[in-house]
This record gives sequence, C-alpha cells and structure tokens, in this order.
Amino acid sequence: MKTSLLTKGINQYYQRNRQNKYGNSYYLMAKDKAPLDVLNDHSKFLITTFDGKDNYIVVGDCRYYLNQINSIKCTQNERIRLAIVDLNELVKTKSYPFKSQYRNKFTVEFRTFDELRSLAKGQWEAGGTPWIHQQAVYNKDTGKCRYLYELSCGKLDQLA
Repeated sequence: MKTSLLTKGINQYYQRNRQNKYGNSYYLMAKDKAPLDVLNDHSKFLITTFDGKDNYIVVGDCRYYLNQINSIKCTQNERIRLAIVDLNELVKTKSYPFKSQYRNKFTVEFRTFDELRSLAKGQWEAGGTPWIHQQAVYNKDTGKCRYLYELSCGKLDQLA
C-alpha cells in the first residue's frame, strides 16, 4: 500500500487552513492532532526565507531543496518566499554542491545544521510551535493584491 505525500514528513504535523474563497489568505499551522512531543521539540521546525528562483536553502556548501516532505511553503509568486521547514526531514534530503556564483539576491545560507537548530529553538522560545499567517490585501483601485505576514516568532527581518 502506497503512503500519500500528504501523510509523510512535515504533512503529518502541519496543515494549510484557508481563510478566504481564493485560497490566498491562510494559516500554516500545526494540526490539532499532532503529537505534543513533536510540537514541543524546540529544534525541529524552523520558519525561513528563501529566494523564489532558488527553491532551496544552503547549509554549509550544499543546496537542500525544499519539497513536500521537508517543508510547507508560502508566497508562490514572490521573489522572497517563506517556508516552515522540518529540520529532521531536511537532513535526510539529498544535497547538491553550491557555488556562490549562482547566488541570487535572496538566497539564504547557513553555516551548519546546528545553526538552523539554534534558530529554530529561538523561534520556538519567541512564539511556541511555529506558524505563519498570510493575509491577502486587495487594492480595488489598481486591482492588485499584496500580502501581509504574521509569524509566530516575530518579524521577517529576524529570520535570517
């Protein structure tokens, strides 16, 4: 019997709760039935930014791609994106060499996984189990939409 991607990795613990009919206002938050020992692991989940062109973060000199198993992403069509990452799953992800010549404006780089776990611990201490609220704000005059973000750990500039 095949296991669905929806029940593997981070999807066991997190879900996207839509707040409007368009699906662009939502909460990325822990599931009600997620085990407390997992949610209270201070160094398991991390909110991070990444470049929309990259779709990966750099740890050491290696690229780790954010996928459905190790992360839940926000901001589909933005240059700088947000994700909640399961660090235990990210460690298991195949890595690829990273060359600085391919760095984009918002490519996020970390020295080690210990640095990631330390950041995750700080985020947990600031706001408990990480969550993200994406709120779509429509401008009726221009017909455009922009997004506002509320993070469990504070402001965007405190992430990386």
